[in-house]
Amino acid sequence: MESRICLFASILIFLLACTGFAAFAQTPSSAAALQDSSASKESTPDGFDEDDEVPAFTGNKMTPEESWQILSWEEKNPAAVLKYEVIIETQNDHKELRRMESKRSENSIHVFPLLPPGKYRYRVITYDLVGSPAAESDWTNVTIYAAHQPEISSIKTTLNNSSTIYLEEVNDGKFAVKGRNLFPTKEGKGDLEYTEYALVPKKSKGRTYKPKILSQDSGNRKMEIQFNIDSLDPGVYHFRATDASGLYTPDNGDNEVVVRYTKPMDINLSLGYSCPMIMYDDTFKKYMGSNIWPLSGNAKLVFIPMKLSWGYLGVGLLGTYTRMNFEGDYFDIDGNLMTASGLLVYQKPIKVASRDDPSKKRLLGTVEAHAGVGAAYFYKYQYHYENGFDLDPLYSVDACAVLGASFQYYLTTHVFVEAQADFITAFISDMSYGMVVPSINIGYQF
Repeated sequence: MESRICLFASILIFLLACTGFAAFAQTPSSAAALQDSSASKESTPDGFDEDDEVPAFTGNKMTPEESWQILSWEEKNPAAVLKYEVIIETQNDHKELRRMESKRSENSIHVFPLLPPGKYRYRVITYDLVGSPAAESDWTNVTIYAAHQPEISSIKTTLNNSSTIYLEEVNDGKFAVKGRNLFPTKEGKGDLEYTEYALVPKKSKGRTYKPKILSQDSGNRKMEIQFNIDSLDPGVYHFRATDASGLYTPDNGDNEVVVRYTKPMDINLSLGYSCPMIMYDDTFKKYMGSNIWPLSGNAKLVFIPMKLSWGYLGVGLLGTYTRMNFEGDYFDIDGNLMTASGLLVYQKPIKVASRDDPSKKRLLGTVEAHAGVGAAYFYKYQYHYENGFDLDPLYSVDACAVLGASFQYYLTTHVFVEAQADFITAFISDMSYGMVVPSINIGYQF
């Protein structure tokens, strides 16, 4: 009876073993989530002893670091598997680094301690239910990259410190980028720590542009890049940095770049020195002794919303201030003359070939004509006598008109100097005067 039982058990074990060998087949995956971080590199040794016993970390609660490197594979008949054994070697010299076992029939295993960045290969050995090797997979090559989360805090053009560029303006396509973990680009197949950069359209449709890296600092926090302006299409983009591990910068306002063909509106602000000269009416000459008043200044603000082929149209504001005073033998007179006018403005831009690229046009200057109406304000004109007696001051607000022209010469893309001349006449009941106001200004175009 006992001999029959032993014979039956032997036949059963033989059948199970045969069935197991026929059913075992794994297809190793490409090693999901094989990554490394800068933090892990500091605590990970450069090599590993083949005799070290490494825990499998399957079924136990793991820290985030322990779950960074995972090897997985497919099994067609998991019910016939007792366990798996995973062998990890270096790709080049086939030096065995790890021999790990899963404690259950799970088709994945966590690698810990973490492997440093490098090129490796692994194979999976399947054990049947009686604990014997039943099948071996082919070697699968894997690469572990150093993982760094790239960050971009700002991207601005070097010319005007803006993330918006206009193709109608002369622009060299250079941007200053700030952030963290901005590593050099990949130089060879063996690079394990690098970052790739691209200008990606905000919408799914559109072209992606690769920049030219001009410079990078040693701390991987600052870089200067350049795009070919002629190839950029108008649109909204995000400058994306992608780490070797696949981590990339999220799309947000810090890395947004806007490309437009023309500015929707020019805003010019200029301030300067002026010297009014009274052209007719002898009131100022008679009572204050002069028709030229050098203590003067002016300010002008112009909005240009319409850009046509024959010129630009807009509106503006012009203000002037003149300090007047006269010292006589028995009395002094002083006062302030201010004018404020609304303007209709016409501008004709003058463009010439760029010095850097003759095929491109740059803005040399702008010829401007303007006219408008406003108010002239005579503020606190007063007689002061030697005995300390003062007459009541004069205050008067009267209508005025202005007609003028100017030329703006652009020193940079946005900064200009302006030569301007205006004729201003005021309509007063008991006098009528007109003055020419030449001025020299410095301005900025927003």
